[in-house]
Amino acid sequence: MMKAVLVPKMVTCQCGHTFESSRAKSWCEKCCRPVFYHDRDQRRHKIGNMYMIGVMAMVLMFIAYLFVEMIAAPLLSMQ
Repeated sequence: MMKAVLVPKMVTCQCGHTFESSRAKSWCEKCCRPVFYHDRDQRRHKIGNMYMIGVMAMVLMFIAYLFVEMIAAPLLSMQ
């Protein structure tokens, strides 16, 4: 599938660096943050990051729960 060709456009990073981009997602040369051609892509990127952080937190909490239930609780009750 071919992507639509974007017209070169001046985009500004959160750090204030301005450059010309003709890609949907570029990286700032100063601070290495992603800079998007369209605002909707930036919102989608932010929501995706929050989703992944939430999933990782849930996985870590589940692993901690398994540790407490299967290892720590039996060891403490062996007295």
